Amino acid sequence: MSKKRLLLVGILFLLVGAAWVLMVQKQSLYSAPEGEKPIVCVSTFTLYEVSTAIAGNTLEISPIVPLGSDAHMFSPSPSKVAQISTSAFFIYNGAGFETWAQALKNTLPKTIEVIDMSRHVTLLKSDQAYEEHDEPAGNEEHQHGDYDPHYWLDIDNMIKMTQTLEAEFSKRFPDNAQMYHANATAYIAKLQKLKADYAQGLKECKNRTLISNHDAFGYLAHANALENISIIGLSSDEQPSANVIAQIIARIKEHGIKTIFFEEMIDDNVAQTIARETGAKAQSLQPLENISESELKSHQTYESIMRTNLAKLTHAMECR
Repeated sequence: MSKKRLLLVGILFLLVGAAWVLMVQKQSLYSAPEGEKPIVCVSTFTLYEVSTAIAGNTLEISPIVPLGSDAHMFSPSPSKVAQISTSAFFIYNGAGFETWAQALKNTLPKTIEVIDMSRHVTLLKSDQAYEEHDEPAGNEEHQHGDYDPHYWLDIDNMIKMTQTLEAEFSKRFPDNAQMYHANATAYIAKLQKLKADYAQGLKECKNRTLISNHDAFGYLAHANALENISIIGLSSDEQPSANVIAQIIARIKEHGIKTIFFEEMIDDNVAQTIARETGAKAQSLQPLENISESELKSHQTYESIMRTNLAKLTHAMECR
């Protein structure tokens, strides 16, 4: 082969290689092949709902944690990690809720927008003090136990989550910005009405103590001036001490508390035992870490589940 032909073949290979690199970069940038919706991978149910409410049919919102499973104990499969790696956004709760997210996010392509939502809301510390987090300096991760990660149960935080995702989606897909703003505005209006109904429903109650088997309701209690007492802490796999159980039983009997709430997706044996010991009623309360298949099939939403929670609370606490 002549030197001229070798040179032409070499140039051809260089052009083909450059074209392939550009094609891969373009596909990675937009996170979806032509004709397909960009993928948004979200960890928790509330992130799924907010993302869906804003995006409409413009994005494919993919929940990472399977329905009906304990989100605390979940770890993504290799196939789910592969899907996250081709997404436009990876959005997770943060504040130590997803123990797997920290290692995963460091392996993702730089073209993926990674959002730790705990950096955009008001967090409740374990000592019951609120602390604002508006994009703090540095990349440090909130350590599990420093903050309560169930922040979506404060409706104000759901509003902040909506505003954050509207801005992020609009920045990435500006052609849809006007629609995203309209959808976010409508969703926030529903949240504001829900917040007002909580304030009114829990305004005057005979009992203002919320006892639950799992410390998942701190934000709901704080936002509505309720006292929050839990049998176990923030981690759903903790075991309560005999001393804690005895103290809670004494508290229930002393103050005539009639209801102990439990989370359906974790073990409720201790809550049921305390209920039998005290004559109180054990009733489920949904912390919205995840929803079940039946809740999804019956078209349950954050709003409808929170309204069911409100009805249970007002009845248990004898509100008027």
